[in-house]
Amino acid sequence: MTTSTLTQPLDSKVAPMNSNGTLAAYLKPEQLAELANKNDKVLQISGILQTSLNPEEILAQFSGEIIDLVPHDHLSYINEKRQINFVLGRRARHSVTYELTINDERLGILTLTRAAKFASDEIEQLEKLICAVHYPLRNALLYHEAINAAHKDPLTGVGNRAAMNNSVRREIELAFRHNRQLGVIMLDVDHFKSVNDVYGHAAGDYVLQSLIECAEKSVRISDMIFRYGGEEFVIILPETDEAGVLRLAKRIRRRVEKLETVFNKQAIQITISLGVTNLREADDDKSLFDRADEALYRAKRDGRNCIRIASHTRD
Repeated sequence: MTTSTLTQPLDSKVAPMNSNGTLAAYLKPEQLAELANKNDKVLQISGILQTSLNPEEILAQFSGEIIDLVPHDHLSYINEKRQINFVLGRRARHSVTYELTINDERLGILTLTRAAKFASDEIEQLEKLICAVHYPLRNALLYHEAINAAHKDPLTGVGNRAAMNNSVRREIELAFRHNRQLGVIMLDVDHFKSVNDVYGHAAGDYVLQSLIECAEKSVRISDMIFRYGGEEFVIILPETDEAGVLRLAKRIRRRVEKLETVFNKQAIQITISLGVTNLREADDDKSLFDRADEALYRAKRDGRNCIRIASHTRD
């Protein structure tokens, strides 16, 4: 299937671009408003879609509202920037594909498919109906972008304290419900104040970014990293026993020790101290983190650049 973008106005002739019935259209804001004003169904559907701020729900509702007017077996939506890949139904042979755009802002690629080829009058109808999804979808994307931004540390890109609190409570509940292990690593950069004092705060920021990049290369996809505060970070490890937590902590400590961060042609080397623990019976988020914090404190007290397990002592 070949997909391209039509840049001419929608009142120009548009037709399927190949035998599969593939069509790509570029919808401008003024064309959206004009088409919407001429079509009561568009306004009706748009009003229905405005009641949700969930992109997948909006697309499912859109499919349900138009299926009698433009029958289809499958609808898909891809937004690579926001890592959304929504699929409804089973893909069929013939398709129509639209790049959804508002003010040069790309909202994603919308595709409908079915067994029979789309007729030209159905494509024309679809071009009118598709106007209804643009603004509700953009609002939903902006909302979720704002929510995600509010839960990210702006410097390192990992989750912030609020995101961590939500995640750890959820993981504790899942661990107890399914009788699973849950590990925690709390790590802190050794003598980080000296880095800021000697090299400057910009260098300190760069060091933290380099540290997180190193840590992210060490953890599994299922593991979660959060900035706890300052130069202190937390890693949540679902379904990981004590041996697995310790193994990862050792890997991160060794890699950070070998890490050489170059800032303004100056090499900066750092080490980290780590405290680790596992979820225990009757734990809540406070007791779990208190124990990890206590282990981290012992690692600092015992000379730094080492690992301590709650209630145990290991290098």
